Amino acid sequence: MTDTTASKALMRKAGSILARRACSRGELRDRLLKAADAAEADAVILRLEELHLLNDPEVAYNFASDRISLRGWGPRKVRHALVRRQISPQVADAAVERVRAEAGERIPLERYLEKHWRTRQHPRSRAELAKLVAHLRRRGFEEPVILEVLRRKVPGEAWRAFEAE
Repeated sequence: MTDTTASKALMRKAGSILARRACSRGELRDRLLKAADAAEADAVILRLEELHLLNDPEVAYNFASDRISLRGWGPRKVRHALVRRQISPQVADAAVERVRAEAGERIPLERYLEKHWRTRQHPRSRAELAKLVAHLRRRGFEEPVILEVLRRKVPGEAWRAFEAE
């Protein structure tokens, strides 16, 4: 197999990977390294970037938009997931901030709570409210936003008991 044949095959493999699911530069490089050496993989990645077929900021934005707007993830969880997908922290922060600017701070959390409360009841005690706050923190929402939204959504008695302790 000649050198150009190998690079064409590697380019086809990269195209096949990207056709299935959008990848970050790092994820694609890891997948290509299974079939080629680092220099060949980097050359294919550079060519894909030149053709605008590989774009980490756009991948990060689309991922963040989907997770925040549709799946009810908080900004911290989205940022962590982007970094795990080998998106640079700066690009991840920019994508999350762009989505937050478009969607607002509270709207994604309010949407998630509406969906959450379709199958569960509103908290009626301090313990249930504390459990809900912990759940929302694990979903990646920030505590000041959680408390602001819950203050308006949770029945008065449960909220007063929560604030008292």
